[in-house]
Amino acid sequence: MGLILVAVFAANAFDRVFDEGVSAYNEQAYPAAIVSFEKLVDEGVTQPEVFFNLGNAYYRNGQLAPAIANYERALQVNPGAITVRENLNRAVGQTERGLARPRPPAWEEGLFFCHAGRTAGQSLAVAAVCWTLGWGLLMLRMARPWPYLRAAAWIALAVAGLFGASWWIKSHPPLLAVAAEARVPVRYGNRPGETVRFELYEGDRVRVDQRKDGWMRVQTADGERGWAQEEQLLLVGPPFISYRDRVKSSAPVEQAALDAVGYGDATR
Repeated sequence: MGLILVAVFAANAFDRVFDEGVSAYNEQAYPAAIVSFEKLVDEGVTQPEVFFNLGNAYYRNGQLAPAIANYERALQVNPGAITVRENLNRAVGQTERGLARPRPPAWEEGLFFCHAGRTAGQSLAVAAVCWTLGWGLLMLRMARPWPYLRAAAWIALAVAGLFGASWWIKSHPPLLAVAAEARVPVRYGNRPGETVRFELYEGDRVRVDQRKDGWMRVQTADGERGWAQEEQLLLVGPPFISYRDRVKSSAPVEQAALDAVGYGDATR
């Protein structure tokens, strides 16, 4: 009974904070909406609706970097969310150069083309069904040696392996970060005095392949690589942490772009 009461209380607390955020957003009190949704992130909530609404609140508050980062979080949890992807594309279009997100390796895109819009849970479910089916067919063949039964079993097991690997990849996504300041210098080495190799602009997304002493080695979609200070980037995660105390700059957003942002389709 105690566990049930705790669960009900937790659900009610989530509903209250979430509704406060939605109400503040509808009243165009975007900083207050940000506080409400970031509170849920602090509490470990990872629902895509929270990240989506938080991204919208940041976007309408003229803060592109955390908006983009939260849209990316929503897509990590639910890759098939069309409205989230549309809003992400609009936000990226407002950045200095609209830099694309770094793509996965070519072998991964070719081998796992079928999992692009699936969640990790969906891939795992397909893997479990195919695994059970494959072994069921092998057991059936022992009793009924019908033609092609073994081939069908091995095909099912192969599909199970493919979607099992898909689940693992989706459960361990590459570390993505977003430039949080108007200009972020990327250097040849991980020391302040190192020569600047190139610059990131606010909202640019990069892949992180190494972290060391407050620095991150990042790579852009163009293949450029170097070291940037961690405090100048927002990590997408997981783990998912609040950006409330990390945002340092804001960028003007055109009114036409603000009006184009979809909202209601992806709320609860």
